[in-house]
Formats: sequence, structure tokens, C-alpha cells
Amino acid sequence: MLEYRRDARTLMRERTSIRTFRSGPLPADRRRLLEEACSALREGPLGTPCRFLLLDRGAAAGSSPGGERLGTYGVIRGASTYLAGAAVRGSFALLDFGYLFEMLVLKATELGLGTCWLGGTFRRSDFERALQLKDHEMLPAVSPVGPPARRRSLLDRLFRLGAGSRSRRPWDTLFFDDRGMPLSPGQLPRHHREALEMLRLAPSASNRQPWRVLAVGEQVHLYLQRTPGYHRAGGMDLQRLDVGIAMAHFELALRAADPGKAGRGRWEPPGPVEPPDQARRAREDRGGFSFQDLEHMVSWRTDE
Repeated sequence: MLEYRRDARTLMRERTSIRTFRSGPLPADRRRLLEEACSALREGPLGTPCRFLLLDRGAAAGSSPGGERLGTYGVIRGASTYLAGAAVRGSFALLDFGYLFEMLVLKATELGLGTCWLGGTFRRSDFERALQLKDHEMLPAVSPVGPPARRRSLLDRLFRLGAGSRSRRPWDTLFFDDRGMPLSPGQLPRHHREALEMLRLAPSASNRQPWRVLAVGEQVHLYLQRTPGYHRAGGMDLQRLDVGIAMAHFELALRAADPGKAGRGRWEPPGPVEPPDQARRAREDRGGFSFQDLEHMVSWRTDE
């Protein structure tokens, strides 16, 4: 778990996807702090080993085996450095990678650096060579990192407009109680209310927000509601990455709102005990939301 000097909830609100950067190398002091953060994150909450590196595109930096070959099909302008990582292949690799990578993205935000999650619009083979990817590893995503340009490029503005980056789904379409009925912020204690609000603001591929939450007391169950026809990029299930990002936002916000509560909680894979059957029958019995056709990804459980 990374430590932040500023409130993580503030960083989540400030973070935005940046595709246009000032040219030049990453400032040395901020590079050092970001490299320290990369070194600190070695394993996700569900046990997947991961590793993260800063890769330089410019030949002057000389630390990236990929050198000038790192490419993003013209989507990113001006970036000299990229944040990339590898996860050991496994059932929870994408969840763990998404969780850890978002923590690094927020650390970059704290350092005044711009970032942009890239799950498909980059030449994967270039970055795999630069990372010296092993056969048992996968490269789910990368991000440019650096000081943002003063003005966004036209392509950058078009991407933001097309994705609807400023908008988020309302509470009553994302969060539900054990009867499958929509939750309102006023029904929850402050710490869970703030944690779920930060989850709601989490970035996701094409801003699809594919997660759905079933809250049962202090337990929070994350489900994946897949977007019909949504493609995989480079063989990666980007919507599972989205769930990992949501996990990071929930836990970091919970720690900021109530460190004691967060300290007694942990992420666990779905166990033999599923959430209450009432939620599965809610659509036909109560006119609520049914979780029956969704994929149960992970649960936040407490010792209480």
C-alpha cells in the first residue's frame, strides 16, 4: 500500500486522462519518487506478483531497451516516459494489476504529472521487449507520464468528448442493497458513502463503468456487468482491469475516511458463500436489480 502526502480522495478527483505532454525528460526529483513507488508495489491484494518500471522513449535517457521504438499510434503527444508493468499470469492477475497500477497513477497525480491508461492503443510488442517480458507474465496496460502540456491537442479533446470522460453513472445504477434495491448515499455511514463515491469516479475503459456493487452491512461485493460487444485489446480483458481500478479507489478512500475501518478489511475472491439470494430474485419479486447474470469478481470483507 502506497502512502500519499495528500488525501487520496482529492487525488482521485483531480486525476484526468492526459494525452498531450510537454517535451523533455521527466524531472529528476519526481522520477526518483515515482521509481520508489514502483519498487514498493510487488504483489496485489489477491496475491499476484507484479513489477513496474519507467521506460524512456528518448534515446538520451538510455534506460529503456525499447528506446525510440515505443509507440502509441499517435494517440499520445510529447511524452518521453511511460509507466509500464507486468503481472504473473493467473486468475486474479488483471484485478491485481489494475489495483496496483491505479495506485501509481494517483502517485503521479500527487507529483503533478499527467497520465493516461492505455489498454489497447499502444504497440504491445514494443513495450513487451522494453520490459523484457517473461513467458509467465502479461503486460495489461501502460501509461505515459510527464508534465502536461498547457493546451490539449485536438485529438486529445476528441478522445475526451467521445468517451464522455466528465460524466459518471448515477448512484442508483451502480450500488444496491441485499434486496437488490438501489442505495442512496444517505443510507450509508460516512466512511462507506465516501468510499463508494470515489469508486463511482474511478476511470474505466471507454468510461463504461462496468462494475456493480452489492453492499451487505460492512461487506461490499464487486460484480462485473460486461458491456455487450466490448472487445478485448491484445487478448486482455480490459473490463477486469476496470474492477481492479475500482478496488483501489474504494480501499484508498476508505482508509482516508476511516483508517480503523479499512485496517480491519481485506479483498477476497468470491467464496462458497454467495451474497443473499434475495438480491438474485429482486427483479421479479421487488422490481429491483438482479445480480444473477453478472460475474462476482471480488469482495471486501471485514473482521467484524
